[in-house]
Amino acid sequence: MSMLSPTDAEAASPLHFSCTACGRCCHGLRLLLSLSEAIDWVDHGGRVELLCDAAPDLAFAEASGEAYRAARAVRATSGALPVTVAVLLTAVFDGPCPNLQPDMRCGAYHRRPNACRIYPAEIRPDRQIMAAEKLCPADAWGGAQPVFSDPMNGIADPVTALAIAQARSAGVGDVAAKVRLLARLGIDQVALANEGYAVWQPEPARLLEALLAARDEPTPADAQPIRVEIVSPREATRRMIAEAQGADALPDPTRGYRYLPLFADES
Repeated sequence: MSMLSPTDAEAASPLHFSCTACGRCCHGLRLLLSLSEAIDWVDHGGRVELLCDAAPDLAFAEASGEAYRAARAVRATSGALPVTVAVLLTAVFDGPCPNLQPDMRCGAYHRRPNACRIYPAEIRPDRQIMAAEKLCPADAWGGAQPVFSDPMNGIADPVTALAIAQARSAGVGDVAAKVRLLARLGIDQVALANEGYAVWQPEPARLLEALLAARDEPTPADAQPIRVEIVSPREATRRMIAEAQGADALPDPTRGYRYLPLFADES
């Protein structure tokens, strides 16, 4: 007789959830934004950063997570190595969201990003919703709450389902504009995917100007292909990139970005 693990059982059962307005998901975050949402966030005084990483541009099965990434990434070259560059526009704040009210309600509810509308669901189709991984309190989950999603029909809440569809569509639709955005901001150093991010922090006025231009202006006929260096503080990683005929470099914070590692400090 086969047994389901707790994770498998959770994924195979209807998920019951209702927001308790606890505000936990509105503190100290990076919110993934579409290009239009980033323009709105900066225009209202918020802070936006660009997290950039690169992975080899390879062919993957349509259902894989890598195919999902590739469809939303900018194609570029690093030395002689074809790569895909993920450009994640993120709203960033320490402590409470600038739109969070004292009663834990959103002061910009009508224009909140889709990432806020989606939580605690997942944007990526290859990820399951796991209550234990979310910030929501225990009483937000369970049979006393309405069905949020089920294995047969997916997301039950229409607002969440629409937000997921819009976010996925924007992820693909923004690719050409992101090519123009990288060129306008002079972003040509990125981290290696799954090892870290190069976090670019343009001055707000400059970023807003670049975002608007990237949205509204067509790609110039003489535009050059995007070329990037892949940066890493790890000597072994840089050697691997060089052996693959990629362009490698040490992170250089004087260029206007900082390196965000996804690994434990090895010093």
